[in-house]
Amino acid sequence: MSIELDTRLFQLRNELDDHSRVARHLGLDFERPIKSLGDGYPENAIALVGKITERILKQLWRHHNVPGDPGGKTLSELIKGAQPHIRSSGVLDSLRDIQRLRNRSAHDGYEIAEEDGLTAVRRLLDVLAWFSSTGSGILSGDVPKLAPEVAAKAEFLAGLYLTLGFQPVKRFELSRNTVYQLFFRERGLRSEYVELLLSRNVDDVAQVLAATDGELLQTRLPKLTRFLILEENGIAQAPSPLGGDYRVLTYDRFMDAFVDLDRHLADVVGTYPQLLDAGRLTVAGDLLTTDERTGEQRVSQVGAADQLLDEVAASGGNLLIVGRSGSGKTTLLKQLVGRSATASLRRYRFYFDMSLKRPGEEFRAFVTRVLTPYMAVESTYVFEVFHYFARSGSVLCALDGIDEAVPSATQAGFLELFTEITQVLSAESAVVTTSRVSFLEDSPQVRRLLDGTALVSEKLVQQLHAQGVNPLLVPRFSALRLHDVTASASPLELRLADDLDLDGAQGLPHLAELTWQHITRVTDPADLPSITAYFGSAFLQGRTFFTFVDLVNDLGIVLFDGGRLTYDAFRLRALFRLAGPSAVAFVHGAYQELLAAEFLREPANREVILDASPRLTEQVREFLHRRSALASTDDLVLPAGSYLVGPSHHLMLRRIERPVRFDRFPVTVGRYNRFLEAVRLHGSQQWDHPDKPPEFSHEPWQERLKVQAYFTDPVYENHPAVCVNYWSAYAFARFEGKRLPTSLEWEAAARGADGRLFPWGDDIDLNVVNSADSWSGRPLITYEAWREELDRGRLSQAMPGPVDAHPGNVSPFGIREMAGNVWEITGTVLENLNEVVICGGSYDNPYRALQTSFKGLSRRRGCSNAVGFRCVEEL
Repeated sequence: MSIELDTRLFQLRNELDDHSRVARHLGLDFERPIKSLGDGYPENAIALVGKITERILKQLWRHHNVPGDPGGKTLSELIKGAQPHIRSSGVLDSLRDIQRLRNRSAHDGYEIAEEDGLTAVRRLLDVLAWFSSTGSGILSGDVPKLAPEVAAKAEFLAGLYLTLGFQPVKRFELSRNTVYQLFFRERGLRSEYVELLLSRNVDDVAQVLAATDGELLQTRLPKLTRFLILEENGIAQAPSPLGGDYRVLTYDRFMDAFVDLDRHLADVVGTYPQLLDAGRLTVAGDLLTTDERTGEQRVSQVGAADQLLDEVAASGGNLLIVGRSGSGKTTLLKQLVGRSATASLRRYRFYFDMSLKRPGEEFRAFVTRVLTPYMAVESTYVFEVFHYFARSGSVLCALDGIDEAVPSATQAGFLELFTEITQVLSAESAVVTTSRVSFLEDSPQVRRLLDGTALVSEKLVQQLHAQGVNPLLVPRFSALRLHDVTASASPLELRLADDLDLDGAQGLPHLAELTWQHITRVTDPADLPSITAYFGSAFLQGRTFFTFVDLVNDLGIVLFDGGRLTYDAFRLRALFRLAGPSAVAFVHGAYQELLAAEFLREPANREVILDASPRLTEQVREFLHRRSALASTDDLVLPAGSYLVGPSHHLMLRRIERPVRFDRFPVTVGRYNRFLEAVRLHGSQQWDHPDKPPEFSHEPWQERLKVQAYFTDPVYENHPAVCVNYWSAYAFARFEGKRLPTSLEWEAAARGADGRLFPWGDDIDLNVVNSADSWSGRPLITYEAWREELDRGRLSQAMPGPVDAHPGNVSPFGIREMAGNVWEITGTVLENLNEVVICGGSYDNPYRALQTSFKGLSRRRGCSNAVGFRCVEEL
């Protein structure tokens, strides 16, 4: 053993001896890893550190009553279970390092060096030092002499200074209500000391100082600062023996030494439009919480959203606010943060506009950039201090518009961002986020029908695990689902009406029209095309804030009065807010989304942006539909071009290369019977798919038919052909000189160029579809409601109807009955699954499954009363 290693082991042994109480209490032998290192077996030392860490985590697990038995859990599982109750990012990093080193040492092919073993012991010491230095008795079993509330506050203060890189030097419990702590750190050539005297009131401090003849705080050490922290307000009577280099604070205002909260909140309130008169508008909502027994999410309260938010802020927990664009989410969040001055709990509240998070910027870097101007700590510690405050539950963290900060508007994109946000989530945290669409919703297609959230599915739990997110944290989210304020207007629409001097008594135009009116009012008509193209394409490329220099370079100095690059001289400032010293962002995301929709109205622009994988949101889609006002055709032809397709959480532009003409109706029983006659006369080999198994005929599956005479009774001649499989649909199409449409062609033909939700538009109309809702006679808004109808047999009489029964069920190209009645087989086959994509929904599906983007899968050999098909011919 080298002299250097011997010296380092001696130092580690001494440091481990400082934690002998922990060893005795938990029955651990801290000497064994050191001995293994001295004997030249670093892999054994790492294994022993892993075992010790498991024992420590099991103690934490039981202390915090984490559900389940920690016995038999792996180290990874123990870390995940204890993580919500560990405030320190450094402790979490140390635990992960130990796990990583143990995994490497147990894996053949990895060489374990002495340095790896030393690192493992050092990380173990970091974990032990945290709990010992903060005065926590969790690991040692020590019962502090301090009153419990004083002990908890002393632990918080010690943890804060450890987070700032200080090391504890002394800690004395002077009385039941008074504790003294001394911390030290080196900053280059400078030594910094901090003394804290935490006590309940002035009388306790005076008694302690008198008992020590005032010597306690009269050390001659150079001090960065001194604090006398009182739990009760008594600053005016602060004792005098302390000398002049001290600062007296009440505990609840201690964070003022680190955070300029008043300036932060003033900037938040001053940067955004003022709130509407509370007497004129009250936003209501449903608070959904998770039933701990059943795991289901149910409405627990209904009422004024601001009051529900206050309850969450007081009681803790993490909340997701969901509502459509302009429903008042930002307004509510600003109100919540702004009420901090009168709050008794979590007075410190941080607001983050997630739309200003730069593309590719990590959440850590974003938080540091936003908070550095308001925090009196070095920038390298800003996130660590914020992280500690958030995980300890000392602050309320408001993250506004998380769906505007995702790297891509997909579930994977949301999970990537959520992985970063979970850094600040804990069992004690209070994090409130807002989103126009709930990324925790398993069925995003129901955005217009069910604007809320659901408990995370098992599939999403697996995805969260794969993304490195602890799924135990996710169900702790409750959700506040905002109601539509009135039948005619949202908070944003009311604000725009005020700006436009419109009288809302007779109803207001749609948000798209109001926003466009405001844009055109403050924009020179000559500049409107270039402004639309610039800001619209920028949104599609993920750019939501702009420097003054960028604006001048791209749009010209004409946008600034007198050539002055200031916000006051910016001619479009009525649409924008400051997003930095010399940068702006739209005052509401709806403005830029409307310009993006205007940009997409031009087919040539779609081609330009297509290959850039544009960022498309549900609001852009809705605006595109509302502003397009397309004239319908009746020629059944889907033209070549780029179309907006996909569900609301994953909208895309896709190109149709060649035009095709669709059948006006699904293939009927009458048409299919003529095909069967030809097959009986001539056989089907000339039309069959080359992969069709020989045992399959093209006769309908008689045993499956709900009506046995379906293909023989003339009453059903105009009904869709059902109970036929993909092989038969393929052969029929060739029999007529056609083919099956691809799923992309089918969706584009149903949606039209404006991306509508249903073939006829965005509005829900039960009179134009054959669906489970129309058979039930009521809207089946939720999956549970539809399932109940199905289980109780209320849909037993549902079946396909005539293909021409609903004249209003027509797409922009004149194609009928694309939503409901029967699913339609397409030519898109998933060869590896031997399944085919089906579109459109059927008579026994709820309305939400009839959206143009909704798709299903069917076995190629399978058949059903709910599945038919239609054909297309190439032009």
